[in-house]
Amino acid sequence: MESNGLQQKPLDQRVGMVISNPNYRRLWGIGLLSRTMHWLETVALGIFVFELTGSPFWVGVVGFLRLVPMFIFGPVVGLIADRMNRKILMGSAMAILACVYTVMGLLVVSGDIELWHICIGATVAGLVGSTDYVVRRAMIGDVVDSDAISTAIGIDMATSNFSRVIGPVGAGAFLATIGVQAAYFSGAVLFGMGAVLAFSMSYVVAPLQGPAVNSGYFANLSAGLRHVRADRIIFVTIIITMVMNLFGFPYQHMVPVIGSETLQVGPLLVGILLATEGLGATIGSLMIALKARPSGYTRVYAFGSIGFLIAILLFSLSPSFWMTLPIMVIGGFSMSGFATMQSIIVITSAPIEIRGRVLGVLAAAIGTGPFGALIVGSLAVIWGANNAVTAIAVTGLILTTLTLIAWPAFLRNLRHSD
Repeated sequence: MESNGLQQKPLDQRVGMVISNPNYRRLWGIGLLSRTMHWLETVALGIFVFELTGSPFWVGVVGFLRLVPMFIFGPVVGLIADRMNRKILMGSAMAILACVYTVMGLLVVSGDIELWHICIGATVAGLVGSTDYVVRRAMIGDVVDSDAISTAIGIDMATSNFSRVIGPVGAGAFLATIGVQAAYFSGAVLFGMGAVLAFSMSYVVAPLQGPAVNSGYFANLSAGLRHVRADRIIFVTIIITMVMNLFGFPYQHMVPVIGSETLQVGPLLVGILLATEGLGATIGSLMIALKARPSGYTRVYAFGSIGFLIAILLFSLSPSFWMTLPIMVIGGFSMSGFATMQSIIVITSAPIEIRGRVLGVLAAAIGTGPFGALIVGSLAVIWGANNAVTAIAVTGLILTTLTLIAWPAFLRNLRHSD
């Protein structure tokens, strides 16, 4: 058997190394901008589409279209990220997204916006935005020393989770005052700023060479898949990631529906509801950045996943807004263990020459989320939004528990079991 024997520098040295790195600071800024827009859009479009159609199913469909490109193209983007200039990929993606959101905002202002426009805009944004997770995380792994990666990812995730506070509140405020066009134009500005940050980086990484890189698309993709299958830690991480994205995170698409129908609150309070989850996640991510040690990565990941699913279950059963708020804080805190450790485990486990491809496989696992959005949207039409969320939360808990029972060595952070 093997255990993770990574040694870390003292905390103050790791934090200093990370925050003094100009390339990391730019990548951190891009993450803050893009994730803020992601959460602003998730809430704004969820509320807007539900008001437009009156159907939770269409809310799920738009969520599906926004996320499915990561499932389809995640491995492709991972391969491209291993073979091309990641700085150019990152900056170009940000610039294209700025153009997409400008067009969508103009359609709203002109009064010509229709549901099919929203669906196309969500698909294009998802397609281009699928580069962010794979490319930006791979770049963080490039610019930060290996023994400071947990701190770098922890700080990045804390910031990403803080965007879950400001994004939903901003969406609720926009919809209650200006309208959905404010959300789209905000996206144009934020992604434009992201493009400037990306292109201003001094990031230079020589293209990787060797048979694995020059042997063609399918051989490269197979190399990433083989590594995932051979590495027990990454393999179990991928399985739990799929479970969480199929039966955990899709609950977020039903928050506007449950907020309106069950909790009887308007757009602003729906935004605050999701913001409290972000507050809990921010606190959790900061604690992980400061306290996490390699020997405990997998336990934080596993127990954080279970805690989040339990919180979703309690959310679906909560009868009032004020009872729901502390549940969301606890859920966000637990979720940070899953979300932060997910990237750290993969980045620290995958060899640098195939890191992009392994992250691409992880992105595809994350990209199963759209199918979860369709599942919860369809169940909501039949059973109601609350019962639909109850069903997916229970399913997620069962599958996660069975996975950990099947591979007990994962909790001990051992790469091979007897």
